Amino acid sequence: MSQVGRFGQQAARCFALLVTVATFGLAALVVAGFPGGSDAYAVTNLPWVGGDGESVLDVRFNVGLDGLGVWMFGLSALLMVTSVLVSWEAIRDRAGLFYGMLLLLEFGCLGVFAARDIMLFYVFFEFTLIPLFFLIGIWGSEDRRHAAMKFFVYTLAGSVLTFLGLIAIVLWDYYYAGNSALRFSIPELVASLQLHPIRPVSWQLVIFVALFAGFAIKVPLFPVHTWLPLAHVQAPTAGSVILAGILLKIGTYGFVRFSIPMLPDAAVVAMPWILWLAVLGIVYGAMVALAQTDIKRLIAYSSVSHLGFCMLGLFAFNPLGLQGGTLQMVNHGLSTGGLFAVVGMLYERYHTREIRELGGLAKRVPWLAFFMLVFTFSSIGLPGLNGFVGEVMVLIGMFQRAWTSAPEASQTSLQIISVVAVTGVVLGAWYMLWLIQRVFFGPLKEPSLHERDGHDEPVQDLCWREFCALAPLVVFVVWIGLQPSVFLSRMGPTLDEVTKTVERSLTPTAVSVDPSNSLPQATIPVRPAKEQLSRVR
Repeated sequence: MSQVGRFGQQAARCFALLVTVATFGLAALVVAGFPGGSDAYAVTNLPWVGGDGESVLDVRFNVGLDGLGVWMFGLSALLMVTSVLVSWEAIRDRAGLFYGMLLLLEFGCLGVFAARDIMLFYVFFEFTLIPLFFLIGIWGSEDRRHAAMKFFVYTLAGSVLTFLGLIAIVLWDYYYAGNSALRFSIPELVASLQLHPIRPVSWQLVIFVALFAGFAIKVPLFPVHTWLPLAHVQAPTAGSVILAGILLKIGTYGFVRFSIPMLPDAAVVAMPWILWLAVLGIVYGAMVALAQTDIKRLIAYSSVSHLGFCMLGLFAFNPLGLQGGTLQMVNHGLSTGGLFAVVGMLYERYHTREIRELGGLAKRVPWLAFFMLVFTFSSIGLPGLNGFVGEVMVLIGMFQRAWTSAPEASQTSLQIISVVAVTGVVLGAWYMLWLIQRVFFGPLKEPSLHERDGHDEPVQDLCWREFCALAPLVVFVVWIGLQPSVFLSRMGPTLDEVTKTVERSLTPTAVSVDPSNSLPQATIPVRPAKEQLSRVR
């Protein structure tokens, strides 16, 4: 590489690191200043499209953070710093474009969790697809183009249906709440739909399924998960860190932000089905992970299993489950993001991810083995680390729903789901500890110099840059494990509002689908055709 090329590459790295560190610093100040409560913090609300009292549209540039989005906002900023640092030596081809895509992806991720307007949320939601598509398709492994295309097609197809569902909610609010414009404000729509719920419940179910299409693929929920392992394996290390740590949470975030509070009756009807899909994902992901010979693919399937726990907590519909599921979203981002970062560092040294070709590496790279152990213990829920808190809250919340407050018709089903979910904890410990035992302990086994593509320099342990990429994640892993109240107290009030909304729908009469549950015709303020036409104009 020429001197000019090296200088450009170094400049791109340094600029990306400077921007991501500065963004994390500002995000940390915002998160630290979050006062708690159910109200949003640091709100900016400006007209964007319409909103002048004359236009039929009222789309606003409305951003802010509440207890649901604040920790995901901070996690996004933190993992972007890690992503830049783990790419420092790995990316040498078109480095400027690579880091530009990373920064664009950060912009989209932060926007998703801060958006308080449906249209703004959807713009950011779709925007995240573009830079990740190029990150996988240009800097991925051998089958990168197929992986990028499959990822893009799956997520785009689902998100189109989600957009139609969101528009249906806006139209219902416009016609049946008597508004003067089509409003897209998320808090206003949630409040309005509590007063004017969508009726009959069958209509709610149709819209719920439309939202489900996009959010379930994004999670990904079993059985629409097939794009994820391929995308993880083919993506560069930074892409895997961001995909596992941030982008998968947009799906679970969407369920809590839109599907549950806006369509609570439909969510209650769909609850047993979604919980079955979640527990099937837990067991299936764990069993397939046990059969993997590639470290990265094993961790990819573990994500399918762990995201099943998140969905289990969210659809337990009680404070313990919702808070546990939301906290587990953050926990998974820290532990699995850290695991993918460590695997990337391992691949840079040995140019293989095959488990059978490695062994006893703790003797050669003790610090790398240490971080791998910490993130593994976090992932399997070792007491004292973050994963334990989240999993225990999810399981207790699920048992509480199944044994004390489940609808009689689905009580047995929920009890079976709760018991089967516990096996996911055992299986998770099995495949992760077995991986650690084979790769890092026992007799030393390393690929030959020829198998390492001629890299004849001796393998070194972590450098200061790699240490800086992983150490902040460990700090939060331990902090959440030892003092979870700091995090739970800030998300609690917002999630309590979601719980109250859905609890009203858990009463037997609330989800009845008989004709009496429909909105009476006399109360529907249908506008004359001439007035409707003039409003559209």
